[in-house]
Amino acid sequence: MHRAVIGSASRVLQATARAPLSLPVLPAPRYHAMSSQQLLVPPPAVLRQPLAVPDRLLLGPGPSNVPPRILAAGGRQLIGHLHKEMFQIMDEIKLGIQYAFQTQNPLTLAISGPGHCAMEAALLNAVEAGEVVLMAVNGIWGERATDISKRLEADVHQLVKLPGEYFVLKEIEEALAQHKPSLFFITHGESSTGVLQPLDGLGELCHRSVGSPTRCPVAGQTVWA
Repeated sequence: MHRAVIGSASRVLQATARAPLSLPVLPAPRYHAMSSQQLLVPPPAVLRQPLAVPDRLLLGPGPSNVPPRILAAGGRQLIGHLHKEMFQIMDEIKLGIQYAFQTQNPLTLAISGPGHCAMEAALLNAVEAGEVVLMAVNGIWGERATDISKRLEADVHQLVKLPGEYFVLKEIEEALAQHKPSLFFITHGESSTGVLQPLDGLGELCHRSVGSPTRCPVAGQTVWA
């Protein structure tokens, strides 16, 4: 009896497997190609034209002309963010940052962002609450650095010049002797006025003024686009 039932069930399954699959018929989707005559705003004819970029000499604070070496690099094929070459590039960038900041900290990271991001990252890593910092202000970037340092609860002092003027070593030396800061901030390329601040001898001056080569680092900001 059991064998007969099993055999009958097997024949039913085989017949079902051989039968064509019957699916419900769905209505066709109601869509059609977009026609220019049916659009409220037709496609702009100007977008069909090739982009014409004039060859100009840019002399403002930004943007500025890109060197041919950078243009050539931008025309090369991209690599993926998980390719081994990308890891090599990131390691080389890390070594460069460690050299620039004279650190052996393994958590040395490259951050993608604008100039304000770079300035904030530098100050966040160099300024502690209550520390004395001296800000050379002759434009908007010195003002922004001052604001960031105040938010970090540092003891902020300013060395101020009118917009368009630059600082000389003598007045910087006097301010360093007066305030004895843990960090001195100065803008190398002040884009709001176009002033290029000379930096020759500044690092040595800071170290000599506080009597330590590590106590008063110089946070320099270059803001050109």
